[in-house]
Amino acid sequence: MNAIIGLCHFCEAHGPRPLFCTFTTDKEENTTDSSKCSVECSGCTSLGPETVLVSRDDDGTIFCSRESVPNTEINTFLRQAAIRSITCEVSWSKEGGVIYFSDTQGHVLSFTFQVQDTRARGLKRWFSIVVLMKDKMLLLNLTPMLSEHMQKISTELQQLAEVVFNKEQSICSQRALRLKTGRNDFGQSRSLIQLTGDENVYKKLHSHFTWMLRTGALTYSETLYTSKDLINKIYPKGIKRSIFEDNACLVNDNNECMPLRALENLLTKSVFRILLFCALTGVDIRVNSHSTNATNIVKSLQCLLPVPNDVVRRKVCSGDVDIVPTSKICILEEIGNSNFHCKWSGSIPPKCPTLMIRIETAISNKIFNDAILHQHVKSLQLEWLGIANTLHSAISSSGCKSEAISKLKQTLGVMQQDEILLNYWINTFCI
Repeated sequence: MNAIIGLCHFCEAHGPRPLFCTFTTDKEENTTDSSKCSVECSGCTSLGPETVLVSRDDDGTIFCSRESVPNTEINTFLRQAAIRSITCEVSWSKEGGVIYFSDTQGHVLSFTFQVQDTRARGLKRWFSIVVLMKDKMLLLNLTPMLSEHMQKISTELQQLAEVVFNKEQSICSQRALRLKTGRNDFGQSRSLIQLTGDENVYKKLHSHFTWMLRTGALTYSETLYTSKDLINKIYPKGIKRSIFEDNACLVNDNNECMPLRALENLLTKSVFRILLFCALTGVDIRVNSHSTNATNIVKSLQCLLPVPNDVVRRKVCSGDVDIVPTSKICILEEIGNSNFHCKWSGSIPPKCPTLMIRIETAISNKIFNDAILHQHVKSLQLEWLGIANTLHSAISSSGCKSEAISKLKQTLGVMQQDEILLNYWINTFCI
């Protein structure tokens, strides 16, 4: 678990301060660097600047316990957590776990408790255990488990301190002495080792905090799904004919496929523009050629649609056929030596579909060679196929005339001139 667990206390001379912290690392220098502490006080000292407690897991994870965190920014955050956990972020009973959030620095779970001390103001010292984490949801999920163990740690420290407190009180009652003399010179705060009478108290805390970090990582693990994994988990069919399908972006190097620029030069720009519109919007294209190989023309037109050839083959065919052109059938006919004429009763609208305009713009871009042009056209096809799949799923759920569909189209950048293309793609290529 990527978190920092710290023990904080209230010093009579220096206020709330962190005493001891445990964190995970993969850097060996964190196990040897000295801790930076500007305060020379017995109560604010735990291990000492040169001492580091280290535990290692078999997977290479290193658990370090030190007086301070090597990172200056995190150390400042730990200091602020110490101040807030003891002064303001406490429960009404003055004991208990409190969680608070900061989107800029991180999120904190704090558990505040008191430890008896004959030399402290009010005969008690304030301590807190804080857990610092960047992942808000993970911290919320782990709060019950962490709070329970923080309660056990505080109880253990309180019981040890109570034995020392009772022993000192039996020798000399501090309450009676203060009432009699009126003295309130408490001096420096005593260390936790002196309060508990246990020289190994920080080793035990290292063991407790390491267990919390290790158990937190085992209890909840964060899984980062890629877009493909998430779609495959939620809607497995959504992978088909999408950008996530294997080799979806692969452009086949087919020697028989005529480059788009060569096809435009062969047919003339006006004829090519009609065929481009017809191919993208689902108008049947029939090729009637004598001297030019019609197969090359057909395969080049097939590249304009993001589907396997066997699907396109039913829409684009070639041969000497006597078919009357209609709005649904476009005939490309060779009328002379490599001179082509397009017979089609329909017409290209004043505003063409966005995909058609972007393909024309790419063809006219002289920076693109044929290989880059075909790859770019492929990416445009997959982009609009994704839009078609998204609208198909939304329409299946809420109907084509719902307000949500209109807002979705606005979000996807679908214009009125794109409707004819999307209607054809949704009905033909979306599952």
